[in-house]
Amino acid sequence: MSPFVSDRFRSISLALLGAAALTACSSITESTTQQLSNYGAVTITGKNAPGGRATASVNAVFFQGLAVTAPNSALQQGDQCAYAYIDTTTGTASGSLKVGESLALTFAGTSVAMPFSTAFSRYEPATGTALSYASGDAATLRIPGLAGTFPAASISVQLAEPIIPRPLLIPAAGAPLDVTWNATNDPTAAIILSVRYATTPTSTVQNEQIYCAVKDDGAFQVPASGLGAFLASPSALRSVALIRWRTQEVRPDSLSLLHIVSTVDTIVRFP
Repeated sequence: MSPFVSDRFRSISLALLGAAALTACSSITESTTQQLSNYGAVTITGKNAPGGRATASVNAVFFQGLAVTAPNSALQQGDQCAYAYIDTTTGTASGSLKVGESLALTFAGTSVAMPFSTAFSRYEPATGTALSYASGDAATLRIPGLAGTFPAASISVQLAEPIIPRPLLIPAAGAPLDVTWNATNDPTAAIILSVRYATTPTSTVQNEQIYCAVKDDGAFQVPASGLGAFLASPSALRSVALIRWRTQEVRPDSLSLLHIVSTVDTIVRFP
């Protein structure tokens, strides 16, 4: 079992890994700050599907800036937790640069075109395109490049394997919460674990979480010292979200960074 970094919880403001993977992440989720000029962000968002598979959506955006914070799963090989509000705001990935008419995606062995969408200045497969994969599959994206905008480049990532949690039990007062799942034990992968609940017995929505960034070793204990509000929450409003994530990045030239993140998530309810 992975040890907990500290029994002290600290408050933070955060956004989960999502569509704008290069621009928003928790202060406890490891990342690197890059100071270049041209950036490309590729986001692959997966959901568990039957038969040990996952379905996914993908988009890519390109933009210019002075600096950007890029999440790095290989750095997330420690365990730590924080309290955070649950932000239900949804965002839309949008870019500002066009780097060619279409990008070429190879996804789990299948070729998929990603044409430019002018509505959000981003690249994505045609509406209705089905993307499905299994453990061990990978994705590769090739960018044709455009002179004066972004160089030609390619990037690959092993897709985040479908995450299979084991049943959860409400712990007794004074005991930790045990969360287990199918581990990869892969140092390029990491886990985001979100224990969600209502902050008072009269609440009607989930409005707080214990947000943990942990190694993908298959087991974590949320310390008993942080579970007071969780245990007091209405039982119907308690759940755990698990997200497996994996990143890669390349620098096609001295001024440019291309980053890719693959995530897969599932929500577990308590009996």
